Amino acid sequence: MEEKQHGAATQVGPSMAPKLEVVRGENVGETFKVKLTTRIGREQDNDIIILDPKMSRYHAQISMEAGQWLLTDLGSSNHTYLNGTIVTEPTPLKPGDRISLGETELVLNVPGAAVTEPAPARTAPMPVIPPPPGAAVPPPAPGLPRLAWIAGGFILLLFLVAAAILYFIFSRPPAGEETVTEAGTPTAIVDPSSGDSQPPAEAPNRPADLALIYEDDFGDSFSGWDDAFDAYTTKQYGNNRYQIEVTTSNLVAWGLANRDVADFEVEVEAKLEDGADSNGYGLLFRFQDRENFYRFDISGDGYYLLSKFVKGEWATLVDWTASPFINKGKSANILKVSAFGPHLTIWANGQQLATVEDDSLSHGNFGFFAGTFSEPLVWVSFDNLKLWAPPNQEITLLPTATRPRGLPPAATLPAATPLPPMATPTPTAETTAEAEATIEAEATAEPTEEPTVTPTSEPTATPVPLPEYASRDQTLARGEKEVTGRIIFPVFDAARGTYDIYIADAFDGAGKELVQKDASQPALSADGADLAYRSWQPDKRGLFARPLSGGDAWQINPFFESARPQFSPVDKSLIFHSRVGGKEPAVYRVVNGVGEVMRREGFPIQGESAKWSPDGQQFVYSSCLGGKCGVIRSNIDGANPVILSDHPTDTNPEISPDGSTVVFMSKRSGNWEIYSVGIDGGPISALTSDPANDGLPTWSPDGSKIAFVANRDGEWSIWDMDPDGGNQRRLFAIGGSIDGTVQLDPSNSRSWTEENIDWAP
Repeated sequence: MEEKQHGAATQVGPSMAPKLEVVRGENVGETFKVKLTTRIGREQDNDIIILDPKMSRYHAQISMEAGQWLLTDLGSSNHTYLNGTIVTEPTPLKPGDRISLGETELVLNVPGAAVTEPAPARTAPMPVIPPPPGAAVPPPAPGLPRLAWIAGGFILLLFLVAAAILYFIFSRPPAGEETVTEAGTPTAIVDPSSGDSQPPAEAPNRPADLALIYEDDFGDSFSGWDDAFDAYTTKQYGNNRYQIEVTTSNLVAWGLANRDVADFEVEVEAKLEDGADSNGYGLLFRFQDRENFYRFDISGDGYYLLSKFVKGEWATLVDWTASPFINKGKSANILKVSAFGPHLTIWANGQQLATVEDDSLSHGNFGFFAGTFSEPLVWVSFDNLKLWAPPNQEITLLPTATRPRGLPPAATLPAATPLPPMATPTPTAETTAEAEATIEAEATAEPTEEPTVTPTSEPTATPVPLPEYASRDQTLARGEKEVTGRIIFPVFDAARGTYDIYIADAFDGAGKELVQKDASQPALSADGADLAYRSWQPDKRGLFARPLSGGDAWQINPFFESARPQFSPVDKSLIFHSRVGGKEPAVYRVVNGVGEVMRREGFPIQGESAKWSPDGQQFVYSSCLGGKCGVIRSNIDGANPVILSDHPTDTNPEISPDGSTVVFMSKRSGNWEIYSVGIDGGPISALTSDPANDGLPTWSPDGSKIAFVANRDGEWSIWDMDPDGGNQRRLFAIGGSIDGTVQLDPSNSRSWTEENIDWAP
């Protein structure tokens, strides 16, 4: 079936996304989808990976520019050939082109492209064979009079017209009759609008004299919609449609008409070109800014959602509901919103889906969007946008709110000005005799483990912030539940040159409150009742603990070099590490207020960033053992150490609540990322891979999620993900940086990699 791209009638057909078919080489027969920007080569981070030994690591790229597909050579060693000619500059592609890369040849196939049909073969005229001599020639059949033929045809025509009228009368439902969707939502049967005709007047409070005041078929690439892209999104004209692509999970990007209107009906044809059917796309309306708008979603598997984002808070007006009127898969759907006063009505393919009343927003911009949930790709094209409004409706033109095409400027993170190193003062009278004995014993013992490789404080990567047309603020996917509990975290105050500790709801950061000033490295007891932390107060240095709800704090350890206190999940004893006396960090344990260095075969256990196992019988930490450095698991008495990972930057390990898996952060790939490994070792899995920094992983109380910090999009935020690294979602921004140097004591302030976050019930 020929795929139409224009017209009000919904067209159902294959995606217009081009495909590359391998016709020569190791991968013969394989087919690859082409995205708006597709890089081809041998490296694993290419969009199309082909292990051809004569292909370069990054060989060629196909991209859509100014409405046409271009092939670009990326400086390959063996060149890129198009139909046998070397590609020296970006070259337009057409269906059927043959692209040669190394020993691999690919053919570009574009669904829906015109194909030249072969001319029908010319047939030689049949010779006339006369009858044999003497043969009897049958007489011609007698014909009916011409008038009889005409009369019979007229009677047949009248009969067909009468039958059509009767069918129309008896098959059409009475006016106002409702049918019921799969989810039981009443839906009015209406005729879909077509061409420039006005939509039917079934929407509440809809004026009868609406006028078509704006339309765009996107055939003109200068009609006012901007071409723009960043690391994760692309939006641009192409193939007489407007395209939006998102290539990471839990991100939404939009395009706006830049016209402010109050009462209206808006309609667009939207087509899912590529990506998971569970992702969403649709219409934005009464869009005032990125924190105030309405949103009408549909998904490729036939569901719809109506929600609002007001003052930065999501509210669901109509929850995800299945509808038989939504075309599934890579099909087009005509979406429409009627908004008159507080009455909001949503439609799909001429069928009313739902009507609600909400007066949160009375006017605003309009446009469309595409967004991802757990699956990291969606590509949607839009066409035939139309807006109807009352004749006296005031329309205000708005300036374009998005950046011009190109990458946005990088954000500059504040940096603290370091002060000269401070000498460690003599402990105050609060120092216990047990602590003094511990330090003395440590000084006289020779360790068996190699010195711990401590990550040094390095400038963190400065990620590019999201453009104005994209946001991490996403609705919940269908079936997705809000995470529960609270997360406690430190924030560096650059103006004061110190840290403070905050706690907030895990799902969205609501209820954020200051817990402890001049402190960092927060850790909660298993029941969330008690807080341990490192104090940076000039008159109260060291490690402290107190009830989370408030009350007097008690000192765990007085030394400036001590860090990362952690409660046992069993008896609220604590472990921490200390570099007291300038030595390599060693692991300490505090039981019933008495602190002592932990030992193995009589010698101190050197290491840092220790955390308990759920049963309190083991702990994991970062150290070196037997010439290897990484994450180590050990019994609480120091026996049976097992090295689980193999890189000196592996640090901040934490065991899952079921005791099966250890997560940790590492710079083994050149950038701070999060990894996991089994409790007994084995293969190491990368859970994150992002140009920004990801770290400080912690498990949710039920073990279903992992929270971590990241400075993606130019701001430090709390994120979460599934235990396998999937469904990465930003929960909330922490409101500052987690990285900084404490001005009071720069020598003992060792950057964000020594910080900690915790997830409480």
